[in-house]
Amino acid sequence: MGIFRGGLLVIVSIILFLTLLLGNVLLVLSMSLQYDNVRDALVPFAQGFVEDKSNLIMEGFNLTEEMEEAREVMQEYCQNNTEYVFSEEGYTFELPCELVNETPETFFEAGIETMVEQIYYKEYDCGFWDCFGEEEIPFFLISEKAKDYWKGKFYLALLTSLVLVVLIFFLVVQKQNFPILFGSLLAISSFPLLKLGSLASVIGGDVAAGFTSFFFSSSRGLFWALFIIGLIILGSGIAWRIMTRDSIKKKFSKKDVRQIVKSVKK
Repeated sequence: MGIFRGGLLVIVSIILFLTLLLGNVLLVLSMSLQYDNVRDALVPFAQGFVEDKSNLIMEGFNLTEEMEEAREVMQEYCQNNTEYVFSEEGYTFELPCELVNETPETFFEAGIETMVEQIYYKEYDCGFWDCFGEEEIPFFLISEKAKDYWKGKFYLALLTSLVLVVLIFFLVVQKQNFPILFGSLLAISSFPLLKLGSLASVIGGDVAAGFTSFFFSSSRGLFWALFIIGLIILGSGIAWRIMTRDSIKKKFSKKDVRQIVKSVKK
């Protein structure tokens, strides 16, 4: 029975570690796909095309040329208006007229921010994985839909982890070892998060690294949070174990032990 229980504990611990690892990645994706993170990552990436005198073509139209044409039209249009609105390929651009006096980079930034916002909050009428076949360019990967999808999967992994944690609690014979085991697993499972950032360059190469890195932008902060929590749980388990050992020593002094030995010999 003891061997069976120990073997089951090992198996459940391994499954818990893998579930924690998966949950960490899902949580990173969900946190990184907050709108502010997406905007702050994509706008500088798109601005690089302007600085390099390149054209940014998105979903069949040349955004760089469209913004340059809009800037020329606004020179005259904004003499009697405060805002210039135009649509292209299903995207609506609302540009304040004061942008005409700004630099081309600032003007282009306003346009790309508008487009990023509409891409992010767009209603994608397809299942998450089905969208790969229905969307010509998989912009849904940087949308609120993707954030909610990864968040839902994280909650599923979290629920599974809680069930496994409860199971481990009942499988551990000495309960003071439970926080030591769980804290260790939680702390160790956080270390792969440090490598998620470099995974972007492996997946997309050096050129796409700047674009894909924001998918894991929250990985370092989450690593420290989970690692510290794991150490706290681990430390509490060690303290519990030491206190238990000390309490046993206090209950049975050397004098008590001698008396017990004498009584046994009699």
